[in-house]
Amino acid sequence: MGWSILLACAHARMQYRDLHEAALTDRWPGLEFVRTHRTNAGERTPRLDATAELARQWAKAVTAASYTQSSTAGPSPARRAAETTVADLLTRMDSQPHRWSGKTGAQDRLVLLALAARTVAAATAEVHLSERDWALAAGLTRDTVADRLKALVQQGWVARVQRAAGPWAAVWQIVRPGGGERRSGAVFTPEMQSKLDAELECAREDIWHARPLGVLGMRVWTQLASGRLSVRELAARLGICPATVRSKLRALRSLGLCTADGRVYRSRSRLARAAVAAGVDGAHADRVRLYRLHSAVFVWWFTTRHQPQRSDALAEWGEFPDPAEAEQTHPTDIALAYGATSTGPPVSATTWGAAMAAQDLHREADPDSWWELVAAARAALPAPDMLLAPHQWARTTAA
Repeated sequence: MGWSILLACAHARMQYRDLHEAALTDRWPGLEFVRTHRTNAGERTPRLDATAELARQWAKAVTAASYTQSSTAGPSPARRAAETTVADLLTRMDSQPHRWSGKTGAQDRLVLLALAARTVAAATAEVHLSERDWALAAGLTRDTVADRLKALVQQGWVARVQRAAGPWAAVWQIVRPGGGERRSGAVFTPEMQSKLDAELECAREDIWHARPLGVLGMRVWTQLASGRLSVRELAARLGICPATVRSKLRALRSLGLCTADGRVYRSRSRLARAAVAAGVDGAHADRVRLYRLHSAVFVWWFTTRHQPQRSDALAEWGEFPDPAEAEQTHPTDIALAYGATSTGPPVSATTWGAAMAAQDLHREADPDSWWELVAAARAALPAPDMLLAPHQWARTTAA
């Protein structure tokens, strides 16, 4: 069964990073043979080289797919429905350019594009998506995603089908006008896919973490890339004041991303050099690290309470820190765990902060194995409906 899934993924032209996430992060049940192997006693035990095994099996699947005639049956009904939903969303977004003006409008657009990308990748209308994963896909912060989702839900762009339960993410879907009866007739094309991927990849570039730029700096830069425009034209298109446009242009010029006459430099190497110059190189990767630590600590906390017996995670990590242990954790260690992407009040020696510092030490030793253990511990927890039963979990957000 596992080989069939790999072969189907290869025929679907999935990329290795997508399969890596499916096998080792989302932990698809059909890819269990990648994560574990059967012992002589007939039991399954974790592989020490799961990533290497996945790469080896994927290479075989890609080779086999290249010698196999692709099916003429076409995409599944579920995939066609997901693609139609996304095509309709993108068409509606393009028909309302002023809706995405200003800072919040630009953020709303990225939130929707990230959901659209996940919907296409999952080939289903309803997708599990935590606020942290959503933020990483859109190049935003978790707080921003949580804030903008309120507006998008209220305005009927997205809907939450099932709330988050413990470390399990909430289930979301794109809302189609008229309950899905009103259709735009749009067809999802490879060009749509490429444009969607390119816009999200751009949003995740380190340079937009620079304070003088941000999401509005990115929007000014992308508008200039489509053609030379005056300050007033840029302000009108983006729904911001001319002074803000001038400020962003000055920052872009100082970092070598555009010239005084409006010429734009678009190569990824130029963006990377600008990030180094601005002191934000590696900012997105650090946010990934931080959010993974958040998720790991949340899984650790729930594992201590729900799966204390026979837990590989607890055998590796020990018990969740108590207040006495937290007091013994140096604030500097906690601050280093939160990293440069941390915002808000100064960190303190709380149990959560101590857990963050402890998990960061485990992560540093072997990041891949550590994240596999986090995913395995999450999978071993009770199902979402069981975690939602007690009233104390009602307000818990997804890890």
